[in-house]
Formats: sequence, structure tokens, C-alpha cells
Amino acid sequence: MNFNKYIIKENIPQFQKFMIDYKSEKRQDLMDDVPSYESLTLSKSGRRRSILSSSIKWNKVKGVESYGVTGMYLAPANHIDGLNSCKNSGLCKKGCIAYTGHLGMFHANTIRLRTLALFHYTERYLLDMLRDLYIQAFKASIDNKELYCRLNGTSDLPFYKVLNMDLIVKDFNGLAGFYDYTKFPHVKNPWANYHLTFSYSEKSTSIGSYISMMNNFDRVAIVVTEEDKNILLDLYSHYDQPCIDGDLHDIRPLDKGRFVLLQAKNVTAAGKSLDTEFVQSFDHVVDLVALSMDKGVTV
Repeated sequence: MNFNKYIIKENIPQFQKFMIDYKSEKRQDLMDDVPSYESLTLSKSGRRRSILSSSIKWNKVKGVESYGVTGMYLAPANHIDGLNSCKNSGLCKKGCIAYTGHLGMFHANTIRLRTLALFHYTERYLLDMLRDLYIQAFKASIDNKELYCRLNGTSDLPFYKVLNMDLIVKDFNGLAGFYDYTKFPHVKNPWANYHLTFSYSEKSTSIGSYISMMNNFDRVAIVVTEEDKNILLDLYSHYDQPCIDGDLHDIRPLDKGRFVLLQAKNVTAAGKSLDTEFVQSFDHVVDLVALSMDKGVTV
């Protein structure tokens, strides 16, 4: 199968420039020292390292049991000197999900090598990713299930510029679509099969940016404490689902609620910790929901 047709090659240089951290003094060293593709993608035993999540967990939530998620996890924000895979990050980078769970404990080097491979060998790496995705989606179709793909598992890169996502979904049996979270309030997303959820942070607090955000995205994800999440879900249970429990499953294109409440995750990586200011307060979420219901705001 010809996977080259899914890659928008003329946009690759722009995509690579987007990854460069121009504030870093190490950026030139990074571009001058180019490891081989094999050293970045093969283990010591010669086995190719996985690009997408090798373990796909099918949802157990009523109504979405036939859907699963695979994704790609890259080095977050400034994890690599000279690169920045999440340029609009704020306090969230201190406790990024890349530093939680098994990712934080065991996979720091893997996601570092994966990111370097994507940067230095973008087209080749995307081709390998597409081959993996094709196989995973085909396996899902055999089981009469559908797969969603989240390429920015721990990053915020414009994959929509280098991949024809609509054509991929059309041709890949078992692939339901792509989706991601983003912290960029304005994204010129051309694909019907790419769903974006805005990730709210301390950088989104101005009224102007908030209204713009609400007009540009179907969903807004907000990190709160477990206690506040439960209270908010109960508080708005009698309304038309303004708030939903984002931890039941992660497939945001299937959601109906506007505000996706996510419980703050425990950081497991050494030397990393979640900044409490990134976690939004109960009162602030109530204000956000009230503002979205105001007739003067287009939603």
C-alpha cells in the first residue's frame, strides 16, 4: 500500500521549524548532530521501538464499548534541549501527563528518541507511524470495532499540516478518526475527521481569549481536583450536560458536554510535580460555565 499519498510533503519543513525551540542555545547543536534513524528507532537487540501505543484498551462505558484509542507519546515541552513540542504550554508542563503513570516511571528515554526521530526524519517516521496505524485499525475492523488516534498524547504539534487526515480515515478500515487536545486558541484545522478539544489553563483567563476559545472549539477540558469534579458533576446534572466526566473515557469526539472535567493526575517522574495553580478552582469553573450560558456569548 502506498502510504506516501497521505503525507503533505511540502509542509514538512514548516512542521520541523515548528518543533524548534528558538529560545534555546542548544538548537544549533541539535541540528548539527543528527543520529542515524536506526539508532533512534531500534532497541539494542535490533527490534523496532513502537511508535503508537501497543496496548489498546477498549472502553467499558455504556454507548462507547466498540471504540478504542491508540496514540503517540512524544517528549513534552522543553524535555529536549533545542526542541519544544508544546509551545503554548504554561504551568501544565511541570506536571505533564508524560510524567505520570508508566510514562513517567519507565518511558522517558523512549519518548525522547521517538521525538528526535520525528524531527530529524519526519517523512520516514510518519510513514512508519501510518503503517502501524493501518495494522491496528485493520485489527479493530476484524473485531467489528473502531479505533481513534491521538497523535499529540503528550505534545501539541500541527500534525494536521502534514497528514491528510480525511483521506487516511477514508482508506483505513476500522479507523474512526483523529483527535487531540490543544492549548492554541486558534487552529486552522482543515479536516472533518480531526477533532480538537481546547485545554484550559492559567493562560486562558482573559474574557477575550475565553470567548474566542468558546467560539472555536466544541469542547473545553479543565483540570480540577477529584472532589471538585464530583461536586460539579452533581451540580450540573439537571442541566443539558454542560459538564461531563472526562475520566470515564478519553474519546472527546463522542462527548456531548461542553466542559470536560479531568481529575489532576499524580506525577511519578523523579524531580517533577504538578503545579497547583494549573488545577482550576471550583468557583472558577462555575464562573466559566455561567459565562458560556450568557446570551451575549456565542457558543
